[in-house]
Amino acid sequence: MKLIQLKYFASIVENGGFIAASKDLSVAQPALSRQIVELEAEIGVDLLNRGPGGTTVTGAGLRFYHHTRSILEKVEIARTDARRSSGDLVGKICIAIPVGIAGFLASEIVQKVEQLYPDITVTIEDGLGFQTGQAIDAGKVDFGIIPNVGRLQNVTLQPILQESIFLFSKRQGAAPDTADIPLIELENMKLIMPNRKVHVRRSLEEAFMQTGRNLEISYEQQSLLTIRSMVRAGVGSTVLNWPAMADVWETGDVDARRIVNPTLSRIVSLAVPTTRPLTSASRAVYEIVQQVLIDEVSNGNWKGQLVVEE
Repeated sequence: MKLIQLKYFASIVENGGFIAASKDLSVAQPALSRQIVELEAEIGVDLLNRGPGGTTVTGAGLRFYHHTRSILEKVEIARTDARRSSGDLVGKICIAIPVGIAGFLASEIVQKVEQLYPDITVTIEDGLGFQTGQAIDAGKVDFGIIPNVGRLQNVTLQPILQESIFLFSKRQGAAPDTADIPLIELENMKLIMPNRKVHVRRSLEEAFMQTGRNLEISYEQQSLLTIRSMVRAGVGSTVLNWPAMADVWETGDVDARRIVNPTLSRIVSLAVPTTRPLTSASRAVYEIVQQVLIDEVSNGNWKGQLVVEE
């Protein structure tokens, strides 16, 4: 059994098939397939189902994947330890963060890590919340920040804060409108929202269903940049968390009103995949990210309340 075969197999599982894994690894598909065939022959079981509908992992393959990920992590730890000098932490750490939060925190996280641990390189994988969850659950990243856990199973969680959800609208006057707004008042507003895969959209609709009334979404847009530009132009309003719109509130382009009766909020947690335990380097970065989250809430930059002790 070759280490490269384990690497190829893990990439196929994590990327959802041979084509995506081939691109991720920069390896031709025939070479990738040949290594997997040899691996399956040595083990004596099928690890993957191949068919017209794509590639799926067998039950045996899923069990083997968990061992594979553990082996690859231990190899990386050994490689990192061998390169380490004078006890310095070294490594490449990947963090999954939802795009709205990433724009709010990424630069601060990277700068703090660079200052404290110059031999650690941080890569931030940003995407929609459910994509972040999938990346963490699959062990494709060292850890991540995730609002609303949902159906994740293979993660260890540390709740950090309960963030408020706001209605953002184009600012009409010189002074900002910061008054809380009852949920029911959103009924006849022109709302611009992401699709139902995004948790904040589902939470909004579920809360509105409890009122016995219907909520109309005027514009469905998946790109956060598009939603922000439409709100700034006055096309409509949106319901999002604070980090997604904080900068345009600071510039005076939008008003932010906390939604109440009922209050819309959600828990934001740090999540570590159970198949990919933290190394010394990733633990150091994890602690930096944890402190950054705590500081942002304590300083009032992230609207919400802590659920972890400072």
